[in-house]
Amino acid sequence: MKVSKAAAIAATTVALALGAVACNDDVPSTSNANPPAAAAPAASQAPSAAAGGKSTAKPAAPVGSAKPAAPAGSAKPTAVSERCHTNELTADIQLQPDFPGKAMVMLTNKGSRTCTVYGYLGYGGLLADNSPVTLGTNRVAYPGQSVAAKLAPGTTAFSGLKWNSCDKADPSCHVLAGVTITPPDETTQLTASVLGTDGKPLPQLAVSAAGFTVGTLQPSNEGVVFTS
Repeated sequence: MKVSKAAAIAATTVALALGAVACNDDVPSTSNANPPAAAAPAASQAPSAAAGGKSTAKPAAPVGSAKPAAPAGSAKPTAVSERCHTNELTADIQLQPDFPGKAMVMLTNKGSRTCTVYGYLGYGGLLADNSPVTLGTNRVAYPGQSVAAKLAPGTTAFSGLKWNSCDKADPSCHVLAGVTITPPDETTQLTASVLGTDGKPLPQLAVSAAGFTVGTLQPSNEGVVFTS
């Protein structure tokens, strides 16, 4: 059978088209020929902990937190283990020859550990039969605010004390055979030695109904004695 030239050309064209389709089955389409590269990590991104990297970022401080304040030299001791307890102390009340009705109080650590006292001493009286008597107490910041006194064994803190004398026949006059002292933050008392201007124990001390005026505890005896 004779095939015309036009038919032969048409058949060749179809064959070429089919071959082109078969070849393109293994070639990615133009839209997928160049898939996007994975994004590089940002320069500021810290290595993850899981990958073994060490983070340089500081952990955020808890909300409301603040640096603890540095302890001040005059700060009051708060821990019970820091303060001096009554059974670790002795007290002497030394009358002053140049200032009648005034004395220096000396609080000494007789214990075996270092402890701290701060603030004011409490006072009470003892009558001749050893019965207690309540005395008025006026606290004043003299010679200034209290300074924490850190007492090693055998060392002393100081405080000023003053009162008005009275006629022993006056019913309102307290004739004391002894003076009790309560250390700061303690609930028990010790009996102080009351020493006269000659340094010897004083058998009696006449204190008016107004009671005692008390100064602050200090680590030094300088300026603690009331002068007026």
